[in-house]
Amino acid sequence: MRRIARLTLVLWSLATVAAAGWMLAQNPFAAPLAERGLDQARAALTRAVAARATPDWIITRLRDALARDDRQMLQLLSDLAADQATPLPADLRAQVEAALSPDLMETLADCGTCMTDITACPSLSLIAACTLPFELSPAGDAAALIRQGHAWASGGDPDGVEAALASVGLAATAGTLLTAGHSLSLKGAATTLRVARRADALSPGMTRALAVAARSPDPAAALGGIATDLRRIGTRTSIPEVLPILRLARDPADLRALARLSEATGPRTSRTLTVLGKSDSLRLMRRVTDAALTAAALLGLLLGQIAALLGALAQLALRRALRPAPARRAPPPLRQRLTPA
Repeated sequence: MRRIARLTLVLWSLATVAAAGWMLAQNPFAAPLAERGLDQARAALTRAVAARATPDWIITRLRDALARDDRQMLQLLSDLAADQATPLPADLRAQVEAALSPDLMETLADCGTCMTDITACPSLSLIAACTLPFELSPAGDAAALIRQGHAWASGGDPDGVEAALASVGLAATAGTLLTAGHSLSLKGAATTLRVARRADALSPGMTRALAVAARSPDPAAALGGIATDLRRIGTRTSIPEVLPILRLARDPADLRALARLSEATGPRTSRTLTVLGKSDSLRLMRRVTDAALTAAALLGLLLGQIAALLGALAQLALRRALRPAPARRAPPPLRQRLTPA
């Protein structure tokens, strides 16, 4: 009987701890803990970038980007120098400004190249700026289906993944009114993934994940997590930055970590990844956020123990209140002493 009582007490304690932890995770009052973890990660990443991106580091890479005529890297490093308040030599500043000055005819020519042949596009940012607007329309999905249908009819090897993504995009567009616009995020993700696949901007792991999703009974549901992460990245950064960040993801779990990073660094996500690299950025992010989660778990454990103690005290008080009072014994009758007559 005592063993059963002890086992019941242990199970009760574990149940209260689990319940308290779950309530802490679901409770809106726990949101400040998660937000504080993001704030701490943001501060740690900012310090790490400032420590590594010294003036010499920035100037050396700016000169290298000028030599390679890499406008995307020039813009990123120029923004980084502005963030760090890094003074640049006058000649270097003039060269960077000249290289970044917009040339309308050259930009139009590059956009035309991207729209005609996405594989010949100079950069992923131009793909996002010039190709995505058309591909996001129903005409872009229809063109993808026609392209794959023509490949099948001519005896070629059609891309089933692109066809599945185009079908998901068309279905999401058609269901916009029924879902009050909620399917637009799925449409945007399907189109982004389709364009990234054509531009060879997907890692083998992401390509395999898309192939599995395309063969699943419900591709839209299988792409739900990826769509959510892409939307988070696009919201925190910018549309032109989504494809370069997507290219870094080894698999959907890696994409989720990058989305979490974008929540901490926001518009500086690309700069952080360029300076620290993906591995160091995610490692630092994970270390700081894990510390915050550990603190939250310890708080949940404390609440669970308090709940267990209160439950035990309440049970003890209730048991005492319901315990019947012991019957009082009647005192023995007094013996009468017989007096002699």
